[in-house]
Amino acid sequence: MTTTAQGRTAMLAAFAALGVAGAASARVDLEWRPRLSVLGGYDDNVQLNGSGADEFGRFQPGLRLDVFGEHALHLGLDCQASFAHLAHPERFNQGSSSFAAGSECGIGFRDRLSPQSNLHVQGVASYSQDPFAISGLGLLLRPGQTSVTHVRLTTDYDYDVSQRGQLQLGLRTELLDFGANDPGNGTILAPFARYAYRTTPYGTWDIGLREQLFTAFGSSPNALAPKGSPGGLLSESHAALLGYTRRLAARTSVVVRGGPMLLTGQTAAGSVLPVARVELEMLGEFSGAHLAASHDLLIGASRAGPTVADLLEGSLFGELGHPGELAHFTGHTRAGIYRNGDVRTPYAGGSLGYDLEADVAWNFTREWSFGLAALRDAALGNQGNVQIDRDVVQLRLTWELPR
Repeated sequence: MTTTAQGRTAMLAAFAALGVAGAASARVDLEWRPRLSVLGGYDDNVQLNGSGADEFGRFQPGLRLDVFGEHALHLGLDCQASFAHLAHPERFNQGSSSFAAGSECGIGFRDRLSPQSNLHVQGVASYSQDPFAISGLGLLLRPGQTSVTHVRLTTDYDYDVSQRGQLQLGLRTELLDFGANDPGNGTILAPFARYAYRTTPYGTWDIGLREQLFTAFGSSPNALAPKGSPGGLLSESHAALLGYTRRLAARTSVVVRGGPMLLTGQTAAGSVLPVARVELEMLGEFSGAHLAASHDLLIGASRAGPTVADLLEGSLFGELGHPGELAHFTGHTRAGIYRNGDVRTPYAGGSLGYDLEADVAWNFTREWSFGLAALRDAALGNQGNVQIDRDVVQLRLTWELPR
Protein backbone atom coordinates (compact mmCIF):
# COMPACT_ATOMS: atom_id res chain seq x y z
CA MET A 1 0.00 0.00 0.00
CA THR A 2 1.36 3.42 -0.94
CA THR A 3 1.76 6.29 1.50
CA THR A 4 -1.15 8.13 -0.13
CA ALA A 5 -3.36 5.06 0.11
CA GLN A 6 -2.42 4.62 3.76
CA GLY A 7 -3.26 8.26 4.48
CA ARG A 8 -6.58 7.93 2.69
CA THR A 9 -7.52 4.83 4.67
CA ALA A 10 -6.48 6.47 7.94
CA MET A 11 -8.59 9.54 7.14
CA LEU A 12 -11.70 7.50 6.48
CA ALA A 13 -11.14 5.37 9.56
CA ALA A 14 -10.76 8.50 11.68
CA PHE A 15 -14.10 9.89 10.54
CA ALA A 16 -15.75 6.53 11.11
CA ALA A 17 -14.39 6.48 14.64
CA LEU A 18 -15.60 10.04 15.16
CA GLY A 19 -19.14 9.10 14.21
CA VAL A 20 -19.23 5.98 16.38
CA ALA A 21 -17.62 7.73 19.35
CA GLY A 22 -20.19 10.50 19.20
CA ALA A 23 -22.97 7.96 19.57
CA ALA A 24 -21.28 5.71 22.13
CA SER A 25 -23.51 6.86 24.97
CA ALA A 26 -26.72 6.54 22.96
CA ARG A 27 -28.52 3.75 21.18
CA VAL A 28 -26.74 2.75 17.99
CA ASP A 29 -28.01 0.51 15.18
CA LEU A 30 -25.59 -1.06 12.72
CA GLU A 31 -26.44 -2.28 9.24
CA TRP A 32 -24.06 -4.17 6.95
CA ARG A 33 -24.70 -4.66 3.23
CA PRO A 34 -22.11 -6.61 1.20
CA ARG A 35 -22.31 -6.63 -2.60
CA LEU A 36 -20.53 -8.10 -5.57
CA SER A 37 -20.48 -6.89 -9.18
CA VAL A 38 -19.18 -8.53 -12.34
CA LEU A 39 -18.69 -6.15 -15.27
CA GLY A 40 -17.72 -6.38 -18.91
CA GLY A 41 -17.31 -3.66 -21.48
CA TYR A 42 -15.52 -2.04 -24.40
CA ASP A 43 -13.17 0.99 -24.48
CA ASP A 44 -12.37 2.52 -27.89
CA ASN A 45 -9.36 4.61 -26.72
CA VAL A 46 -7.59 2.70 -23.98
CA GLN A 47 -4.51 4.91 -23.53
CA LEU A 48 -6.01 8.25 -24.59
CA ASN A 49 -3.70 8.46 -27.61
CA GLY A 50 -5.97 6.90 -30.21
CA SER A 51 -3.73 3.85 -30.59
CA GLY A 52 -6.09 1.08 -29.62
CA ALA A 53 -9.39 -0.26 -28.37
CA ASP A 54 -10.13 -3.37 -26.36
CA GLU A 55 -12.70 -5.27 -24.37
CA PHE A 56 -12.28 -5.50 -20.60
CA GLY A 57 -13.67 -7.36 -17.62
CA ARG A 58 -13.91 -6.27 -14.02
CA PHE A 59 -14.57 -7.97 -10.67
CA GLN A 60 -15.81 -5.56 -7.99
CA PRO A 61 -16.61 -6.60 -4.38
CA GLY A 62 -17.95 -3.96 -2.01
CA LEU A 63 -19.34 -3.38 1.47
CA ARG A 64 -21.58 -0.68 2.93
CA LEU A 65 -21.87 0.07 6.64
CA ASP A 66 -24.61 2.32 8.04
CA VAL A 67 -24.68 3.49 11.65
CA PHE A 68 -27.89 5.08 12.96
CA GLY A 69 -28.20 6.80 16.31
CA GLU A 70 -30.23 9.31 18.23
CA HIS A 71 -30.45 13.01 17.33
CA ALA A 72 -30.57 12.17 13.59
CA LEU A 73 -27.06 10.65 13.68
CA HIS A 74 -26.13 8.73 10.53
CA LEU A 75 -22.73 7.46 9.47
CA GLY A 76 -22.42 5.76 6.10
CA LEU A 77 -19.22 4.12 4.87
CA ASP A 78 -19.20 2.53 1.41
CA CYS A 79 -16.05 0.88 0.05
CA GLN A 80 -15.31 -1.29 -2.95
CA ALA A 81 -12.29 -2.84 -4.63
CA SER A 82 -11.82 -3.34 -8.35
CA PHE A 83 -9.78 -5.88 -10.30
CA ALA A 84 -9.87 -5.33 -14.06
CA HIS A 85 -8.21 -6.98 -17.04
CA LEU A 86 -8.02 -6.15 -20.74
CA ALA A 87 -8.80 -8.86 -23.27
CA HIS A 88 -5.52 -8.12 -25.13
CA PRO A 89 -3.14 -6.49 -22.61
CA GLU A 90 -0.12 -7.27 -24.80
CA ARG A 91 -1.26 -4.54 -27.20
CA PHE A 92 -0.56 -1.98 -24.49
CA ASN A 93 2.77 -3.28 -23.16
CA GLN A 94 1.13 -5.14 -20.29
CA GLY A 95 1.73 -8.75 -19.33
CA SER A 96 -0.99 -11.25 -20.13
CA SER A 97 -1.39 -12.00 -16.41
CA SER A 98 -1.44 -8.40 -15.20
CA PHE A 99 -4.54 -6.91 -13.60
CA ALA A 100 -5.37 -3.25 -13.05
CA ALA A 101 -6.34 -2.65 -9.43
CA GLY A 102 -8.49 0.08 -8.01
CA SER A 103 -10.44 1.03 -4.92
CA GLU A 104 -12.98 3.60 -3.80
CA CYS A 105 -14.34 4.60 -0.39
CA GLY A 106 -17.08 7.09 0.34
CA ILE A 107 -18.09 8.44 3.72
CA GLY A 108 -21.10 10.43 4.84
CA PHE A 109 -21.71 11.63 8.39
CA ARG A 110 -24.40 13.85 9.87
CA ASP A 111 -25.42 14.58 13.44
CA ARG A 112 -27.50 17.14 15.33
CA LEU A 113 -25.02 18.27 17.98
CA SER A 114 -27.56 20.47 19.75
CA PRO A 115 -31.00 21.98 19.03
CA GLN A 116 -29.19 24.84 17.25
CA SER A 117 -26.27 23.08 15.51
CA ASN A 118 -25.64 20.41 12.89
CA LEU A 119 -22.51 18.77 11.50
CA HIS A 120 -22.18 17.19 8.05
CA VAL A 121 -19.13 15.43 6.61
CA GLN A 122 -18.97 13.93 3.14
CA GLY A 123 -16.00 12.55 1.26
CA VAL A 124 -14.79 10.12 -1.37
CA ALA A 125 -11.36 8.67 -2.07
CA SER A 126 -10.47 6.59 -5.12
CA TYR A 127 -7.42 4.96 -6.66
CA SER A 128 -7.39 3.72 -10.25
CA GLN A 129 -4.80 2.34 -12.62
CA ASP A 130 -4.69 3.04 -16.33
CA PRO A 131 -6.57 2.21 -18.54
CA PHE A 132 -9.52 2.43 -16.16
CA ALA A 133 -8.68 5.77 -14.51
CA ILE A 134 -11.49 7.82 -16.01
CA SER A 135 -11.82 10.83 -13.69
CA GLY A 136 -14.65 13.32 -13.71
CA LEU A 137 -14.56 17.07 -14.25
CA GLY A 138 -12.33 16.76 -17.29
CA LEU A 139 -9.41 15.29 -15.32
CA LEU A 140 -7.75 12.82 -17.68
CA LEU A 141 -4.44 11.00 -17.60
CA ARG A 142 -1.61 12.24 -19.77
CA PRO A 143 0.86 10.03 -21.67
CA GLY A 144 3.34 8.59 -19.20
CA GLN A 145 0.94 8.49 -16.25
CA THR A 146 -0.28 5.11 -15.06
CA SER A 147 -2.52 5.81 -12.05
CA VAL A 148 -4.51 8.49 -10.25
CA THR A 149 -5.51 8.91 -6.61
CA HIS A 150 -8.34 11.38 -6.09
CA VAL A 151 -9.60 12.47 -2.65
CA ARG A 152 -12.39 14.98 -1.99
CA LEU A 153 -13.69 15.92 1.49
CA THR A 154 -16.40 18.40 2.52
CA THR A 155 -17.22 19.45 6.10
CA ASP A 156 -20.11 21.77 7.07
CA TYR A 157 -21.08 23.07 10.52
CA ASP A 158 -24.31 25.08 10.87
CA TYR A 159 -25.32 27.04 13.97
CA ASP A 160 -28.65 28.84 14.32
CA VAL A 161 -27.90 32.20 15.95
CA SER A 162 -31.57 33.27 15.75
CA GLN A 163 -34.88 32.16 14.26
CA ARG A 164 -33.78 33.54 10.88
CA GLY A 165 -30.00 33.82 11.10
CA GLN A 166 -27.47 30.99 10.70
CA LEU A 167 -23.68 30.84 10.93
CA GLN A 168 -22.10 28.39 8.49
CA LEU A 169 -18.51 27.18 8.79
CA GLY A 170 -16.97 24.71 6.39
CA LEU A 171 -13.94 23.20 4.75
CA ARG A 172 -13.44 21.82 1.24
CA THR A 173 -10.31 19.87 0.37
CA GLU A 174 -9.18 17.93 -2.67
CA LEU A 175 -6.07 15.92 -3.56
CA LEU A 176 -4.69 14.63 -6.86
CA ASP A 177 -1.77 12.19 -6.92
CA PHE A 178 -0.56 10.68 -10.21
CA GLY A 179 2.37 8.78 -8.73
CA ALA A 180 5.86 9.65 -7.55
CA ASN A 181 7.61 12.68 -9.03
CA ASP A 182 4.65 13.91 -11.12
CA PRO A 183 4.17 17.70 -11.56
CA GLY A 184 0.39 17.29 -11.29
CA ASN A 185 0.51 16.11 -7.66
CA GLY A 186 -1.19 18.72 -5.51
CA THR A 187 -3.90 19.67 -3.06
CA ILE A 188 -6.38 22.46 -2.43
CA LEU A 189 -7.60 23.47 1.03
CA ALA A 190 -10.58 25.85 1.10
CA PRO A 191 -12.04 26.95 4.47
CA PHE A 192 -15.00 29.35 4.49
CA ALA A 193 -17.26 31.25 6.89
CA ARG A 194 -20.73 32.45 5.93
CA TYR A 195 -23.69 34.17 7.58
CA ALA A 196 -27.14 33.43 6.14
CA TYR A 197 -30.34 35.33 6.93
CA ARG A 198 -33.82 34.26 5.85
CA THR A 199 -35.67 37.38 4.74
CA THR A 200 -38.88 35.63 3.62
CA PRO A 201 -40.31 32.11 3.90
CA TYR A 202 -38.87 31.48 0.43
CA GLY A 203 -35.69 33.58 0.25
CA THR A 204 -32.34 33.57 2.10
CA TRP A 205 -29.38 35.90 1.62
CA ASP A 206 -25.83 35.02 2.67
CA ILE A 207 -22.47 36.75 2.80
CA GLY A 208 -19.14 35.12 3.49
CA LEU A 209 -15.39 34.81 3.07
CA ARG A 210 -13.48 31.93 1.48
CA GLU A 211 -9.79 31.04 1.29
CA GLN A 212 -8.15 28.65 -1.16
CA LEU A 213 -4.65 27.30 -0.50
CA PHE A 214 -2.99 25.46 -3.42
CA THR A 215 -0.03 23.24 -2.56
CA ALA A 216 2.17 20.84 -4.53
CA PHE A 217 4.23 17.77 -3.66
CA GLY A 218 6.94 18.91 -6.06
CA SER A 219 8.92 16.98 -8.67
CA SER A 220 12.45 16.93 -10.00
CA PRO A 221 13.16 17.51 -13.72
CA ASN A 222 11.68 14.72 -15.84
CA ALA A 223 9.95 14.13 -19.18
CA LEU A 224 6.69 15.60 -17.93
CA ALA A 225 8.34 18.68 -16.39
CA PRO A 226 11.78 19.32 -17.94
CA LYS A 227 12.50 22.11 -15.44
CA GLY A 228 10.92 20.36 -12.50
CA SER A 229 7.94 21.50 -10.44
CA PRO A 230 8.10 23.40 -7.13
CA GLY A 231 6.65 21.98 -3.96
CA GLY A 232 4.94 23.53 -0.96
CA LEU A 233 2.42 26.38 -1.00
CA LEU A 234 2.03 27.74 -4.53
CA SER A 235 -0.88 30.18 -4.49
CA GLU A 236 -3.72 31.49 -2.36
CA SER A 237 -7.04 33.05 -3.27
CA HIS A 238 -9.15 35.29 -1.05
CA ALA A 239 -12.80 35.71 -2.01
CA ALA A 240 -15.77 37.69 -0.64
CA LEU A 241 -19.00 36.07 -1.80
CA LEU A 242 -22.65 37.17 -1.76
CA GLY A 243 -25.37 34.57 -2.27
CA TYR A 244 -29.12 34.20 -2.56
CA THR A 245 -31.19 31.01 -2.20
CA ARG A 246 -34.76 30.94 -3.49
CA ARG A 247 -37.09 28.06 -2.63
CA LEU A 248 -39.36 27.63 -5.64
CA ALA A 249 -41.27 24.65 -4.25
CA ALA A 250 -41.10 22.24 -1.32
CA ARG A 251 -38.07 20.42 -2.81
CA THR A 252 -36.97 22.78 -5.56
CA SER A 253 -34.50 25.62 -5.04
CA VAL A 254 -32.11 27.85 -6.94
CA VAL A 255 -28.83 29.22 -5.53
CA VAL A 256 -26.88 32.15 -6.98
CA ARG A 257 -23.53 33.08 -5.44
CA GLY A 258 -20.57 35.16 -6.57
CA GLY A 259 -18.08 37.91 -5.87
CA PRO A 260 -14.49 39.11 -6.37
CA MET A 261 -11.40 37.01 -5.66
CA LEU A 262 -7.80 38.13 -5.16
CA LEU A 263 -5.07 35.69 -6.21
CA THR A 264 -1.68 35.85 -4.47
CA GLY A 265 1.42 33.68 -4.34
CA GLN A 266 3.64 32.33 -7.11
CA THR A 267 1.00 32.23 -9.88
CA ALA A 268 -0.54 35.41 -11.30
CA ALA A 269 -0.04 37.27 -8.01
CA GLY A 270 -2.22 40.34 -7.62
CA SER A 271 -4.85 39.21 -10.12
CA VAL A 272 -8.49 39.91 -9.32
CA LEU A 273 -10.89 37.36 -10.81
CA PRO A 274 -14.65 36.89 -10.52
CA VAL A 275 -16.28 33.88 -8.89
CA ALA A 276 -19.81 32.86 -9.85
CA ARG A 277 -22.08 29.83 -9.49
CA VAL A 278 -25.74 29.24 -10.33
CA GLU A 279 -27.37 26.00 -9.21
CA LEU A 280 -30.91 24.64 -9.65
CA GLU A 281 -32.04 21.49 -7.86
CA MET A 282 -35.42 19.79 -8.30
CA LEU A 283 -36.36 16.72 -6.29
CA GLY A 284 -39.50 14.62 -6.60
CA GLU A 285 -40.65 11.41 -5.01
CA PHE A 286 -39.25 9.24 -7.81
CA SER A 287 -37.13 11.61 -9.92
CA GLY A 288 -34.93 14.66 -9.78
CA ALA A 289 -32.80 17.08 -11.78
CA HIS A 290 -29.73 19.20 -11.14
CA LEU A 291 -28.37 22.07 -13.26
CA ALA A 292 -25.22 24.08 -12.51
CA ALA A 293 -23.01 26.69 -14.15
CA SER A 294 -19.83 27.99 -12.50
CA HIS A 295 -16.68 30.05 -12.99
CA ASP A 296 -14.06 29.48 -10.29
CA LEU A 297 -10.59 28.18 -9.49
CA LEU A 298 -9.96 24.46 -9.12
CA ILE A 299 -6.93 22.27 -8.61
CA GLY A 300 -4.94 21.71 -11.80
CA ALA A 301 -4.53 18.22 -13.23
CA SER A 302 -1.62 18.73 -15.64
CA ARG A 303 0.38 20.87 -13.17
CA ALA A 304 -0.27 21.49 -9.47
CA GLY A 305 -1.68 24.86 -8.55
CA PRO A 306 -4.81 26.80 -9.49
CA THR A 307 -6.55 26.57 -12.84
CA VAL A 308 -9.52 28.55 -14.11
CA ALA A 309 -12.48 26.18 -14.36
CA ASP A 310 -15.66 26.94 -16.28
CA LEU A 311 -18.35 24.28 -16.02
CA LEU A 312 -21.89 23.85 -17.32
CA GLU A 313 -23.60 20.58 -16.45
CA GLY A 314 -26.99 18.98 -16.00
CA SER A 315 -28.16 15.64 -14.67
CA LEU A 316 -31.41 13.70 -14.36
CA PHE A 317 -32.25 10.64 -12.30
CA GLY A 318 -35.34 8.63 -11.63
CA GLU A 319 -36.87 5.29 -10.80
CA LEU A 320 -39.86 3.34 -12.02
CA GLY A 321 -41.62 1.02 -9.63
CA HIS A 322 -40.92 0.39 -5.96
CA PRO A 323 -37.82 -1.18 -4.37
CA GLY A 324 -38.20 -4.95 -4.14
CA GLU A 325 -40.62 -5.21 -7.07
CA LEU A 326 -39.61 -7.17 -10.19
CA ALA A 327 -40.32 -4.16 -12.41
CA HIS A 328 -38.10 -1.75 -10.50
CA PHE A 329 -35.87 0.35 -12.77
CA THR A 330 -33.44 3.11 -11.84
CA GLY A 331 -31.42 5.32 -14.12
CA HIS A 332 -29.54 8.57 -14.50
CA THR A 333 -27.97 10.68 -17.21
CA ARG A 334 -25.48 13.54 -17.09
CA ALA A 335 -24.00 15.97 -19.60
CA GLY A 336 -21.32 18.58 -19.01
CA ILE A 337 -19.07 20.96 -20.89
CA TYR A 338 -15.92 22.35 -19.27
CA ARG A 339 -12.98 24.67 -19.88
CA ASN A 340 -9.75 24.60 -17.92
CA GLY A 341 -7.61 27.71 -18.43
CA ASP A 342 -4.42 29.39 -17.23
CA VAL A 343 -4.93 31.90 -14.39
CA ARG A 344 -2.58 34.33 -16.17
CA THR A 345 -4.92 34.38 -19.20
CA PRO A 346 -8.26 33.50 -17.59
CA TYR A 347 -10.46 34.43 -20.55
CA ALA A 348 -8.43 33.05 -23.44
CA GLY A 349 -7.23 29.62 -24.51
CA GLY A 350 -7.29 26.60 -22.24
CA SER A 351 -8.61 23.10 -22.80
CA LEU A 352 -12.25 22.72 -23.79
CA GLY A 353 -14.16 19.46 -23.66
CA TYR A 354 -17.38 17.70 -22.79
CA ASP A 355 -18.54 14.47 -21.21
CA LEU A 356 -21.74 12.46 -21.43
CA GLU A 357 -22.83 9.51 -19.34
CA ALA A 358 -25.97 7.45 -18.83
CA ASP A 359 -26.91 4.25 -17.06
CA VAL A 360 -30.00 2.21 -16.36
CA ALA A 361 -30.42 -0.71 -13.95
CA TRP A 362 -33.13 -3.35 -13.73
CA ASN A 363 -33.60 -4.74 -10.21
CA PHE A 364 -35.17 -8.06 -11.10
CA THR A 365 -35.11 -9.38 -7.52
CA ARG A 366 -34.47 -7.79 -4.13
CA GLU A 367 -30.82 -8.93 -4.32
CA TRP A 368 -29.95 -8.92 -8.03
CA SER A 369 -29.78 -6.17 -10.64
CA PHE A 370 -28.61 -5.89 -14.23
CA GLY A 371 -27.25 -2.61 -15.57
CA LEU A 372 -26.09 -0.95 -18.78
CA ALA A 373 -23.87 2.15 -18.79
CA ALA A 374 -22.22 4.32 -21.44
CA LEU A 375 -19.73 7.17 -21.21
CA ARG A 376 -18.17 9.60 -23.67
CA ASP A 377 -15.39 12.08 -22.90
CA ALA A 378 -14.05 14.21 -25.73
CA ALA A 379 -12.12 17.39 -26.35
CA LEU A 380 -13.28 20.34 -28.40
CA GLY A 381 -10.40 21.66 -30.48
CA ASN A 382 -6.73 20.65 -30.60
CA GLN A 383 -5.33 19.22 -27.35
CA GLY A 384 -1.81 18.40 -28.55
CA ASN A 385 -0.62 14.79 -28.53
CA VAL A 386 -3.45 13.60 -26.27
CA GLN A 387 -6.52 12.45 -28.20
CA ILE A 388 -9.27 12.95 -25.66
CA ASP A 389 -12.00 11.09 -27.48
CA ARG A 390 -13.08 8.09 -25.47
CA ASP A 391 -16.27 6.00 -25.64
CA VAL A 392 -16.94 3.29 -23.08
CA VAL A 393 -19.89 0.89 -22.79
CA GLN A 394 -20.36 -1.50 -19.89
CA LEU A 395 -22.68 -4.27 -18.71
CA ARG A 396 -23.01 -4.98 -15.01
CA LEU A 397 -24.49 -7.79 -12.92
CA THR A 398 -24.73 -6.99 -9.19
CA TRP A 399 -25.74 -8.86 -6.06
CA GLU A 400 -26.36 -6.84 -2.90
CA LEU A 401 -27.77 -7.93 0.44
CA PRO A 402 -31.12 -6.11 0.81
CA ARG A 403 -31.99 -3.95 3.82
